[in-house]
Amino acid sequence: MTKINIALKNFNKEELTCKCGCGRFNFDEEFLIRLQAYRYILAHPMTITSPGRCVNHNKAVGGVDTSCHQCETKPATAVDFWCTSMANAYDKACKSGLFNEVIWYKAKNFIHLGLDRNQTGNYFKIN
Repeated sequence: MTKINIALKNFNKEELTCKCGCGRFNFDEEFLIRLQAYRYILAHPMTITSPGRCVNHNKAVGGVDTSCHQCETKPATAVDFWCTSMANAYDKACKSGLFNEVIWYKAKNFIHLGLDRNQTGNYFKIN
């Protein structure tokens, strides 16, 4: 599994580890650099609600087989988060140029940030 080889001022390994209890942690380093850069742009705290996921946890939460959250078969390139100003966070994520997937799930109160290298163009949406 990948270790964090970069300085992450606002995130730690525990909050980015799979939530099922398996202890799996495997993130793409470029994605983590982008996540930290976004946190600087956002300029206020964000709570990671869904970090990397093992295959079983991804299935349990309804994730697709090709989910960028998956961290067991490849380094993860997505997180979901919550913060106090979701509209501002969504706007800044879309304008930042750091992610090609930004989805605000209003009813569930979280934003998905993803870097899908198999996708052409941006996918920005409010559900």
